[in-house]
Amino acid sequence: MSVVPLSHEEKALVEEVSADQLMDSTRTIAQWVRLSGTPEEAQSFAWMETQLKEYGLETRMYSFPALVSWPEAASLTVTTSDGASFEVECATHGFALSTPPDGMEDELVYVGRGTDEELAKIDVRGRIVLVDGLAAPNRGIVVEAAGVAASIWIAGQRLHERLMTPIWGTPTPETEHLLPKTPSISIKGLDGARIKEAMQRGPVRVKLVTKVFQDWKDIPVLTGDLRPGIDGPEAGSYVLLSGHVDSWYYGAMDNGSANATQLEVVRLLAERRSSLRRGVRVAFWSGHSQGRYAGSARYADHMWQDLHDSCVAHVNVDSTGGKGATVLTEGNSMAETRDYASDVIELMAGQRLSPRRFGRSGDQSFWGHGIPSLLMTLSEQPPEAADPVLAALFKQISGGHGKSGGLGYWWHTPEDTVDKIDPEFLKRDTAIYALLTYRLCAPAILPLNYGAVVEELKAIVADLQAKAAGEFDLSPAVEQLVPLGVAMEKLHVRIAKVHQTDATEETASRLNRCLMDVGRALIPINYARMGQFDQDLAVPTQPIPGLQAAAKLASMANGSSEKYFLLTRLTRERNRVVHGLISATRAVESTLLHLPKD
Repeated sequence: MSVVPLSHEEKALVEEVSADQLMDSTRTIAQWVRLSGTPEEAQSFAWMETQLKEYGLETRMYSFPALVSWPEAASLTVTTSDGASFEVECATHGFALSTPPDGMEDELVYVGRGTDEELAKIDVRGRIVLVDGLAAPNRGIVVEAAGVAASIWIAGQRLHERLMTPIWGTPTPETEHLLPKTPSISIKGLDGARIKEAMQRGPVRVKLVTKVFQDWKDIPVLTGDLRPGIDGPEAGSYVLLSGHVDSWYYGAMDNGSANATQLEVVRLLAERRSSLRRGVRVAFWSGHSQGRYAGSARYADHMWQDLHDSCVAHVNVDSTGGKGATVLTEGNSMAETRDYASDVIELMAGQRLSPRRFGRSGDQSFWGHGIPSLLMTLSEQPPEAADPVLAALFKQISGGHGKSGGLGYWWHTPEDTVDKIDPEFLKRDTAIYALLTYRLCAPAILPLNYGAVVEELKAIVADLQAKAAGEFDLSPAVEQLVPLGVAMEKLHVRIAKVHQTDATEETASRLNRCLMDVGRALIPINYARMGQFDQDLAVPTQPIPGLQAAAKLASMANGSSEKYFLLTRLTRERNRVVHGLISATRAVESTLLHLPKD
């Protein structure tokens, strides 16, 4: 497919992106340390609401209690086998447990990367362990499950702020037991190497003292609605353009520059309301950095039906315009959004997106609603310029794929200040977001390709069937993908005809509603293990997550209760997948049946 060139109005849109305006907004936002639920964060929200009102948007400010956490103090003393002691720079983590006031002391045990296999080799119950790599909630679950008393994580060249809870948003009765129950700290790579060297010479004792804030705070969420100028059948639908406000330290890049991008996009689109068929709802979240996406998760719960019925896409903005951020191939996307997003990025920056699925991060609280999503981060560092440990984290977030070095060395550190922003890169990134959003709001037909989703699902199901090794039958899903593929091909043929003719607004609206209905059926089965009304954990995920356990069957004992339990779960998950495929097929067939004849 050829890239759709810029129209006259689109050229004017991207040319009017103002680097000066963007930098002024970034400097304003980055004057505050914006911890979730603090007065300083409230000042930044108030300033942004004023800006939205000046652009003519209808604003709403929400406030609700959320469980938030951040580190307050940490120290580590190391004593070697010859009696020498030294202090090591360290940092504790949000949601980690505080130590008693006088700390914890014990002989240190090295456990490599803290995998199940490594932890099984030694009894670590009640011990303090040393772990290679950045602290992360999925890794913390494994280490805590081994019964450790505390953990020390060897980070890279810098100490980056981290949260250790795997719970997405506010805990529920079913997830609250997953809140961390042990203290943890991070140390730099060189200090980790020094400690490991000392351990080779003999036993090493450590004393760690940590203090972590964890409590309920009222946090804000700000939305602004830009109503479309075309009063047609889709005037009530909207694109959700979101980004978090809360930060670690001054957070100029993460997420001040991204908030500036959001403001600039809606400023420019407000001047073009007359061309918009669909509106824009710009959303600013709290509870991202210190509440594990608490703001967007709460909004997803309380606005569930409105989002399900009216939101055509979610465009997430995070960490735009970083100095040295020359890689624009690694942004997250879904198969249905990848082609059109790649076209925009190619027009603006000469690069195309890699086939990188969304990882479970970045305020992706709307998969259960069936809303197509894209980006989160857009521009990242080349791998040769990155801290290898930090690059590994971002590679894990992308499912183990990609060539990015992640975000800059200043990410989640006190060094995230305005001097880390490149004005021209910020203008470039904002132009991309502006054009992406415009092309979701203005055209007659939404630029979503569900034919690509069908091909993706076919490959995923075939892979799962192979991994099941004859232990579980996925043929019902395989068979249902055939009529869905046929229906989708017919739908996109009809859409192509609409692009070539002057179709009525009613015809275009029916086709767009069909695309939305297909997404509502397919996205939850492709991305959400917990279904439509709950949130999965903030840990790495896999395609069609409900069926991934089929790969375990071949290693289980025949006739065992464990195997029968899993087969029962997989059968129910297969039913959910097949139902989603059937629902999508029926939505397409019904739409085609009721469209006017060619």
